[in-house]
Amino acid sequence: MARSKFYVIRKSDFPKLIDKLREDYRFFAPVRENGEHNFREMKSGSEFDAKDCAKSYVNVEFPEKKFFLPDGETLVEYGSKGKTVAFEAPPKSIVFGVRPCDTHALDVLDRVMLKNGHPDSFYAARRASTLVFALNCSKAGKDCFCESMGADVAVKFDLLFTDSGSEFHVETGSAKGREIAKLPLFRKTARKANAAKLVFRKKIDTRNLEKIMTLSFASPIWGDVANRCLSCGSCTNVCPTCYCFDMPHSKPIGRGIKVKREWNYCMLRGFTRVAGGGVFREPRSERVKQFFYHKLAYGRKNQGKFHCVGCGRCIKECMTHIDITEEAAKIREEHERKSV
Repeated sequence: MARSKFYVIRKSDFPKLIDKLREDYRFFAPVRENGEHNFREMKSGSEFDAKDCAKSYVNVEFPEKKFFLPDGETLVEYGSKGKTVAFEAPPKSIVFGVRPCDTHALDVLDRVMLKNGHPDSFYAARRASTLVFALNCSKAGKDCFCESMGADVAVKFDLLFTDSGSEFHVETGSAKGREIAKLPLFRKTARKANAAKLVFRKKIDTRNLEKIMTLSFASPIWGDVANRCLSCGSCTNVCPTCYCFDMPHSKPIGRGIKVKREWNYCMLRGFTRVAGGGVFREPRSERVKQFFYHKLAYGRKNQGKFHCVGCGRCIKECMTHIDITEEAAKIREEHERKSV
C-alpha cells in the first residue's frame, strides 16, 4: 500500500475544486436544511459553504450508505421476453464530508457486501464509482461515542480533509485520491495535520463486551427496553451499518414484473414474517435484542468489527430516548454484579 501524501488547499479555492471535479463527477456535500445536515449535490462550487461545515456541521442526519445501497433500486425486470438486469452503471460521484465514524461504517458494509468470491455486484459497482472525501471532526456531538468503538480515526478514504482555519489539510488514501491531489489547487506539505482533540460525553466499555452480551441474553433488561421501544424503526433507518433489505415484486400497469431492493429493519414486526404468515421474532424484546446484539456482538464475531461505530444517530432519533450506551452499561453492571 502506497504511503499517504499530504497537501494543503485554501478554503477560498474549494469552490474552484468542486467546479473542476464536476467535469467528471457528481459532487455531494453536507447542506443544512430544516435544522439538519444532509448530503446534497452541488450544482456549482458557489453552493459550498466551508464555514458551515467547519462550525455547524457535526454529522449528516442520514448516512452515506444511500449512495452504495440505495433504498428502492430496481434489480431485475421480468417481461414477456424473459428477464433483464435493470442495473445501469452508476455515474462517477464524490461524497465530501464523510466523518471518520462513517468511514468505519463503510468498512463494515464492505466486509458484508464484498465477501471474497461472493460480492454484491450492485454494491460493488457503486463503491467503485464513488470517491470518499472524509472530513475530520472539529467537535464531538452530544450523542457521539465513536472513540469507544475505535471509529474516531478515518479509514478507507480517497482523501481526508482536516479543517485548519483558512485552509484544509489533505491526506491521500488511494491512487484516485493521489491523482486528484495533483491538481494545481493543492500545495504539497510535509506535515500531517493534527486532528482536533475531541471530548466525548458518552462512551461504551467494550472490554469483553461480546462475552458479556452472550451471557446476558436472558436478562430482564431487554424486556425493560422493549417496554419503552415503539418498534418504529427510527434507529435502524439512520444506522450507517444496517444493511438488511427486502426484495418485493411488483407489476406496474402495462409493464413486466419489477424486483426491487428496499431497506427493511429488524425492529419491525414484519421483518421476520415468512410464508404462511408466521413471525418468528414476535415479542418486541426479541427484536430489540437483535438490534443490540447485531451492533455489539454478532458483527464483531462474524466480520471482525463492531457494527456500531458510535455515531449516536440511534440515540438522537429515538422518540422514547433509548440510549445504546446506557443499556450497554446496565448489561455490564448486571453481569459484574452477578459475577461477584
